[in-house]
Amino acid sequence: MDDSLKAKVNAVHDYWNTHTLGLQYITDHNLEVGSPAFFAHIRPWMNPYKFPWIMERIERESQLLKGKHLLEIGCGMGYDSLEFLKRGVRVTATDLTPNAVKLAQRHFEIEGVKAEDVRTANALELPFVDNTFDAVWSNGVLHATGDTFRAVQEARRVLKPGGRIIISHFYRKPSWMYYMNRLGRENIEYKEEDPPVNQFLTDKEISALFEGVQIVEAAREHHRALPVRRDGWKAFLYKYGFRPVYNLIPEPLAKAFAYKLSVTGIKV
Repeated sequence: MDDSLKAKVNAVHDYWNTHTLGLQYITDHNLEVGSPAFFAHIRPWMNPYKFPWIMERIERESQLLKGKHLLEIGCGMGYDSLEFLKRGVRVTATDLTPNAVKLAQRHFEIEGVKAEDVRTANALELPFVDNTFDAVWSNGVLHATGDTFRAVQEARRVLKPGGRIIISHFYRKPSWMYYMNRLGRENIEYKEEDPPVNQFLTDKEISALFEGVQIVEAAREHHRALPVRRDGWKAFLYKYGFRPVYNLIPEPLAKAFAYKLSVTGIKV
């Protein structure tokens, strides 16, 4: 890894170690972070519950993977891994940041489930030997690593031949969020600026990432603008200007500007 990429990874680490996904959804600041009430409070706003298509994908993949070993890259507070564990899938959950790992461990303890392992790991240098896992899952992470191609290839490397790689999702361009993202650096949901890396790719560029993988599904998702939970000038414009107007666009046209592309494939 060259110095430029190392600097990106360090910046990504520092940002997400402070802004662990989920903290932006807290409205009751009397809650103790890591308590049962805390996890319940932010749950409706978290992946996978906020996006019904992700829960549908977890249900589908769990039926195929029951008893098998899945790696999650970028587990955050562990909500996705938790749903796999509840459905009988063996899970190793990883995240770049120790704060996320600590919260995921606590979350699993509260819910009474046990992962194979929960540990810090860099998606660009996964600490596992080749052909280890039956499946790899990553939700909204690989496009924010600093090298999306390398992240996908690392996921493929640790996957067994015939194993399933399920990436929900990559950021698309052109898309409504791609253009929204160009309006300054203030994030729609965080009070601070956007993460240091958020790569937008065309559908063709995303497909090209999957060398050595047979793509069995590529689904455009998030073609409607959903609610957000914070205030700020950008959030105000989004909630009361862009969102109600954009969501009047006929669905076939809106799907052309879907924000995300999710890919499921099989390692060949």
